[in-house]
Amino acid sequence: MLTEDRIPHLHAVVLAGGSGTRFWPLSRELAPKQFVSIFGGVSLITRAVARIAPVVDAGGVHVLTNERLLDELRNHLSAQQALEGVAIDYLAEPVPRNTAPAIALAAAYLSRLDPDAVMVVLPSDHLLEDGEVWHRVLRVAAQVAEDGRLVTIGLEPDRPETGYGYIRLGAPLPGRAEGDVAAHEVAAFVEKPDRATAERYLADGGYLWNSGMLVARADAVLRELEAVGAGHIAKTARTLAARPPAEWVSHEARALFEQLEAEPFDTAVLEKSSAVAVVPARLAWSDVGSLVALSMVAPPDERGNVLVGNVVDVGSEGLIAYSADRLVATLGLKDLLVVDTADATLVAPKDRAQDVRLVVDALKARGAKEVVEPRSSLRPWGSWTLLVKGAGFQVKTIEVLPHRRLSLQSHAHRSEHWVVVAGEALVERDGETVSLRPGESAFIPVGMRHRLTNAGDAPLKIVEIAVGDYLGEDDIVRYEDDWAR
Repeated sequence: MLTEDRIPHLHAVVLAGGSGTRFWPLSRELAPKQFVSIFGGVSLITRAVARIAPVVDAGGVHVLTNERLLDELRNHLSAQQALEGVAIDYLAEPVPRNTAPAIALAAAYLSRLDPDAVMVVLPSDHLLEDGEVWHRVLRVAAQVAEDGRLVTIGLEPDRPETGYGYIRLGAPLPGRAEGDVAAHEVAAFVEKPDRATAERYLADGGYLWNSGMLVARADAVLRELEAVGAGHIAKTARTLAARPPAEWVSHEARALFEQLEAEPFDTAVLEKSSAVAVVPARLAWSDVGSLVALSMVAPPDERGNVLVGNVVDVGSEGLIAYSADRLVATLGLKDLLVVDTADATLVAPKDRAQDVRLVVDALKARGAKEVVEPRSSLRPWGSWTLLVKGAGFQVKTIEVLPHRRLSLQSHAHRSEHWVVVAGEALVERDGETVSLRPGESAFIPVGMRHRLTNAGDAPLKIVEIAVGDYLGEDDIVRYEDDWAR
């Protein structure tokens, strides 16, 4: 899409604070579902940002997350080639309080940034078809939003789905259409139906899947919060938005935001407001709500099995099996999920996929680190993978992209030993720089300022052995950084 096709005053708010517990073990607290890249090799949040960036006004992409995930999210998106040249405004809400307070805070912030702002609120972890239909839907929704309405985007169903909420279509809105895309009144919001009801909805027509996407003027969001009796949310949002975003995670801001009830925007506002409209969209869409979504990654075999990665099966039926690396062999299984990662494996009946969060709860109760972080993590300069970790030591592989470098940094609790495996490394230690080739190494004592650079045209690969009494990723002091972390 050309820059002249951007919609004036349109701002995207990408909600990216969820932890994706139903997608464990592929999803972790520090690398949640929106980071997953098995659907076409690009992460879900990268797809979400790339899908909306050409449509919004210049500088109009805002990613709203939580404080804990903020740096990981910035690292992840900064490493995505698909987003080169896209300016992203990163925001952290004070504490998680579901989508009603989050959207209110974003609306108050955008109202100060641009008094004519129209916001499109997007989940960061959905699959959605891009293209001209999507652009028409956004243009129609933005036109209706200019009238002061809160506009939802509903997906035309192609099957009797029981996992989604529905929207019942009302009368068309006169003069609000472009081609075959037209806005309607909302007759009702309908909760997730049983199978028979979902089949009736599909047969009758006039029902849409509720996608969770919203288009509205920022000031209209705040006004409707007040109109439906949730003015305290709007007031709190305005109070916080009057401060710089860096102060939203202060103790005072947390205390203020924590008083708000955790409530979805749909139930807090949309189901009560008289100013709601819907734009139906005929687009391929999935909320990637559970691990059953892995069935979209590959076609099923003759027995209905979907096998992804390094998987060998004999005699199973209706199986979904995924392995990121090591060999997984299955024999004579039926209607099961098998998901294997470097440090955790899940086996469950497919019809219990929505209950995977119960496993996460059990793991949290025992303090399992496998809930929090994955073995590999993207960084703006490349990536690292944890190979082994024991008492007082850990071993990683580190890959640095061509002509990129890590920050100038030091560690208070660990020393590091770097061994070059491939490429040529420039290692800076307390102001002195040495060049290392494969097989050569450098030692970084505790507290020493250091930096690793790949000055070559090929990836630099090293093995890092860290030794210390604390090995957390937060043991780092940055003095210079190309990505302003």
